[in-house]
Amino acid sequence: MFSIGQTYTRDEIYAAVGGSKQAYIPTKNGCVVAICVRTDLNPRAPREILCGTGPIIAKAGRALASTTGKVPVFVKQAVNEWEYAGLYRVVGAHTSGTRFHALVSGSGRSPRDISIAIEMAP
Repeated sequence: MFSIGQTYTRDEIYAAVGGSKQAYIPTKNGCVVAICVRTDLNPRAPREILCGTGPIIAKAGRALASTTGKVPVFVKQAVNEWEYAGLYRVVGAHTSGTRFHALVSGSGRSPRDISIAIEMAP
């Protein structure tokens, strides 16, 4: 379906997996179908995903945290150019505590602005 290192448009990602063309954690029928992140907000992506606090974003973060299968991850390279990083699975999800603060540290974002920090593995 996707090749690691190749770039895709959001239209191409949507055509392959469904969900939303705008959401950074698109879902379909309540299931996460992809992750599309920017490095300015997620500097250690694809291994670490920091979800904001808005109601829709926080809900998507919770959905991702409870996902048990592998999800295709894309990292934005330029306008409408999303590089495929591979299939990743959730290995940890943190809403507070030492590990949460370690994941947020150095991201340029405040812990107050993060609802959940998610660790991913290929």
